[in-house]
Amino acid sequence: MASSSQADVGSVRIPPGGFRRIAVLRLSSLGDVILALPVVHELARAFPGARLEFWTKEEYADVVRFDPAITHVRRLEADARRIEDLVSMSAELEDCDLIVDLHGSLRTRLLAFRQRAPVLRAASFRVGRARWVRARWTRPGPLPRALERYSLALQPSGLASTEAPRVTAGPAAEVWAEEWLGGWAGDGTLVALCPGVRHATKRWPEEHWTQLHRSLRERGACLLYLSLESERRSLPALAACVEADPQARWCTEPLSRMAAVLARCAGAVTHDSGLMHLAAARGTRVVALFGSTSPVLGFAPAGEGHVVLCRDEPCQPCTLHGRERCPKGHFDCMRKLAPERVVDALGFARGPDARGAGAGVAPTL
Repeated sequence: MASSSQADVGSVRIPPGGFRRIAVLRLSSLGDVILALPVVHELARAFPGARLEFWTKEEYADVVRFDPAITHVRRLEADARRIEDLVSMSAELEDCDLIVDLHGSLRTRLLAFRQRAPVLRAASFRVGRARWVRARWTRPGPLPRALERYSLALQPSGLASTEAPRVTAGPAAEVWAEEWLGGWAGDGTLVALCPGVRHATKRWPEEHWTQLHRSLRERGACLLYLSLESERRSLPALAACVEADPQARWCTEPLSRMAAVLARCAGAVTHDSGLMHLAAARGTRVVALFGSTSPVLGFAPAGEGHVVLCRDEPCQPCTLHGRERCPKGHFDCMRKLAPERVVDALGFARGPDARGAGAGVAPTL
């Protein structure tokens, strides 16, 4: 625990006995909520007697609500995010003696406005990121990873979060995953494939996913697809391929259940998406496909052993978050990212089957 005899650490005064009630604000998106967890865990370690609240949108609550470090999750409902709603909600923060704003958005600034508690914020490095997207000719330098930026928010308190994120799925989701996968006839190495993502320029072409499906099945892998139901419907050819294959399944369950099944996979192939961060935070080795964004912006999967596939085209990155179409019209960043590279990155090699059933694959995941 942080020393109670310490009057001032950095620019934040720690009260005798430590902070009593701490609020961490990160409203969205999925990946950012996950990347905020090391800060939560460091605060819980330093101030074990504190009530630790996490504020986020209701669609991401399942990612944090089972975390043993978090006392309470304050969900922002979809119909309660207007300015007047936030002003009213801010009264709930009046008894906090520390607020950590890892979002820095208009909404979180309104929530923290005029609170008596000190407010720690993560630097955005917006100018540096904008230079990578719009002014690469200025030769921008390396940007800190999102984990490092969030850790810097704690600096005035004398703390630092150094661990990789870890997500707790909850006991009910773990039991469900065991039963759901246990009732499946799949008998190969389980690989997660996550073909969904919000922005079009971050999506690998559907035909590449179907080719990857065939290549991995030829090597004996058992395939588990994860996405929103709307994303599954937007990939009809791939969905039909999965439907016809008894060694493949598609999961559109809530995030807690996705987290539970991801932990049971030998590897995961994802876009630059929230599921990329969820898979990594569940200890699954990730092969991440970057299109219009780039790992230089600071959002590669956290932890050891992951592989990032990025072509580093001259026009890449062309956006911070994604676009609806390629501004150059060629979409080479994703179109030329060959499925064979993904198979190689996963580490599948021809060889005896791990189950001793004859010719198959020896995955090196």
